[in-house]
Amino acid sequence: VWVDGSPWFSIREGLNMLQQKGHEVVVVVPEVSLHVKPSENFVMKMYPVPFTQEEMDNAIKAYFNITFEDGSFFERFFKTVEASKRFTDFCFSSCEQLLQNKELIRYLEESKF
Repeated sequence: VWVDGSPWFSIREGLNMLQQKGHEVVVVVPEVSLHVKPSENFVMKMYPVPFTQEEMDNAIKAYFNITFEDGSFFERFFKTVEASKRFTDFCFSSCEQLLQNKELIRYLEESKF
């Protein structure tokens, strides 16, 4: 489940509680991430993706900058749709790369993740 972004803030608190109760918490995350950062409260398993942090950051900035652009409602609407599609493409690609990462999938299967 893609949880980078705002859902991460909600899940992180639950992960901290699980760790405090003695559970080993493993977080699987792409190398390019919005909010998921290393923590002593969980183990991070990272996998490569075909885009850079700069590309993702630029897409996010472009998405939010549309709000302040001039133009008609329809022009801004279609720009928002395009920017949303670009971000969705990052999410899809990230999930696809995880499923194609045989080494990480093997680790997850062996550890009964």
